[in-house]
Amino acid sequence: MNKEKEQLIEEFEHLTEDSAKFLFITRGKEFQQEAVEKLTALKQKISLFKEKAVENEDEDSANFALSLELFIGALISELRMWMALKEDDPNKAWDYLADAQLLVRNAAQAHRTAEERAEGYANKLYLLEKLLFPPQIFLSPGFIHTKEECSICGKEYGECEHIKGKAYMGKICHTIMKDIEIKEVSFVNEPAGKYRRVLQLTDEHGITRDLMTWKRIEKVD
Repeated sequence: MNKEKEQLIEEFEHLTEDSAKFLFITRGKEFQQEAVEKLTALKQKISLFKEKAVENEDEDSANFALSLELFIGALISELRMWMALKEDDPNKAWDYLADAQLLVRNAAQAHRTAEERAEGYANKLYLLEKLLFPPQIFLSPGFIHTKEECSICGKEYGECEHIKGKAYMGKICHTIMKDIEIKEVSFVNEPAGKYRRVLQLTDEHGITRDLMTWKRIEKVD
């Protein structure tokens, strides 16, 4: 391991440990914002390291940097979740939590460096979801598509050597669907992504309510 990589790991471990002190709703918002700024600065530094690794065609270092970037992004999202809750904006807080869950999952896939740490953190985020928020009703669209492109090479997915979810030269492989036709929308309990959800419903008294806050939503004529 080269000296620059060792230094990044040292900074990463120190700052993530320090930031963990503010991952509670009781911590002052100003401290949480300061932690976000410090993490963002380190994330930018890691991004520069990743760019150099890509230029040098050093795939292992590029994926290593990607894993740290994604993990830091998850911490930033959790900090913003706590701040949004204190601002009485639970719907925004939910989106930040969903961001953190997605980012930490990708961090674990990007490189072995973050794998063990990310697994424990993902479990924590799942518990926060269950403890902080009411049960959500998720939506999953059913659709057909005529083409599925690889995000790494642009070829038809399945006709190239890239695997969805695996990191290649500092990027996570995913598929890009083309010519999509929505067929149906289903309710699911545990979706892959937690952004598509029911935002409001009508209770037994015929009152329309925000599903997250249970506040009444007045109808607009």
